[in-house]
Amino acid sequence: MPIVTADLIVNHDLYAKSSVDALDYTFKNIAKSFSPGEYIGNVYSYIEGNDGSIYWMVYLTPNDYNNFNASYIKHIPGTLSVPDLPAILQKLDDERKSAEIAKNGVVSYYIGKYLPYIVGAAVIAIIFPSVVKGLKK
Repeated sequence: MPIVTADLIVNHDLYAKSSVDALDYTFKNIAKSFSPGEYIGNVYSYIEGNDGSIYWMVYLTPNDYNNFNASYIKHIPGTLSVPDLPAILQKLDDERKSAEIAKNGVVSYYIGKYLPYIVGAAVIAIIFPSVVKGLKK
């Protein structure tokens, strides 16, 4: 399974899966609370807090964006949802496959991937007629 890093979440929408608080720039005051299923916003950036936690930077309103008044959502596993996550994972998988093909070469990659199936089909093609012929006798 690919590892999703924080930078891959930037520019993707964030939703609350449980009750979540958005903090102001002091990281002490609650700017807004979100209920489960509620849209939080598009992730503008992220930072690492003094406690080592990741905080997602979002602007709750256009006015907040215009006034550089960001809010921060602490990343707590299981409390947030990113609907674009399947697409992000697919992109990572595609990049991994492309890197593997570039490293091994196209022919080597596909031979390594499909050779067992080809050999299996050939063995069945050779053995199956003999088995059927033996059963008819």
